[in-house]
Amino acid sequence: MAEKPEPSLGARRNAGFSALPVSSTAFVACHLPRTAKDSAAVSKDEALKQGLHYICWNGREQCPLIDKDGVVFAVLAGSPNDPKWTAAMEEVRAALDGARHELLGNRGHEEEHRHGFFPTIACGISYRGGQKEPTSSLRLLKEKSIAASLLANHSIQRVAGFGSATFRLFAPKLHAYYSKTLDALEARHPHLKRNFKNLVFARIMFNLGPRTVTYIHIDQNNLPAGLCAITALGDFDPMLGGHLILWDLGLVIEFPLGAMILIPSALLHHSNVTICSGETRYSLTQYSAGRLFRWVECGFKTKKEFEAGGGTFKLSGSKHWAEGVGLFSKWSDLKSSCL
Repeated sequence: MAEKPEPSLGARRNAGFSALPVSSTAFVACHLPRTAKDSAAVSKDEALKQGLHYICWNGREQCPLIDKDGVVFAVLAGSPNDPKWTAAMEEVRAALDGARHELLGNRGHEEEHRHGFFPTIACGISYRGGQKEPTSSLRLLKEKSIAASLLANHSIQRVAGFGSATFRLFAPKLHAYYSKTLDALEARHPHLKRNFKNLVFARIMFNLGPRTVTYIHIDQNNLPAGLCAITALGDFDPMLGGHLILWDLGLVIEFPLGAMILIPSALLHHSNVTICSGETRYSLTQYSAGRLFRWVECGFKTKKEFEAGGGTFKLSGSKHWAEGVGLFSKWSDLKSSCL
């Protein structure tokens, strides 16, 4: 295992990760009502006026975020030590920009949604509330064509590979759980195909800009005891804008171009700082829906079908949540494995 730097003091928080709220079964997060404040982007100055703790980060070095119990619950993953990485990220930015133009066509404008005001394409295996079973289909033929082109892009494949590798480095037990679940899904449902061979995230979202600045939100359908990998792209000054805000922790973190951060996005309210006029920002997010894990545990049935047939979960919701938290690494264990 590669040597990891000691976390900065600013990365050590007093909150206990295990105390965060989840649903009764712990496969999805709690639904929390949105307010008008949640649908408004904030500037760096506005964020700092609210007393948030500022973390300077160069986007290259890896730094874990650790709770009071020593659990590594998020990672400033950085970027590979590769002189070609910057050029590769420019290729990704150009691909996303071209995808936006192709998707919007003559319409030429974005539509607002709960994450912000920018177009998106998500592809891979999903299982949302109301679906009878997992699916990997896209709504429109145009989206399928665009998604296929993006997934075939070598530089995007490199981003996906780096995300999965960093996930495995900092949370090997959780990574194995993701891998085992996705393997089981593909074995039972051969029509469900993962986006990238041998990688563990079930789904990827392309946030197509040109000003991807997210509102305050949680991704409640993602696995609560899980991680989401976010990569920032574009042409903006990361000291002035584009920062990642983790509201529950009171952190505002510099998020440079080409860098990646892994967070439990189902639990932590997060958003981005606005960028300056004339700048552009895009992003990629990789994640897995919590209901996919529940589908496998229910014997490839809905929860309703599983329980109607007399099935019961091996663990109660609280014990399942505790088991999920136990899949995250302790910083002390990761340090000792480096020796």
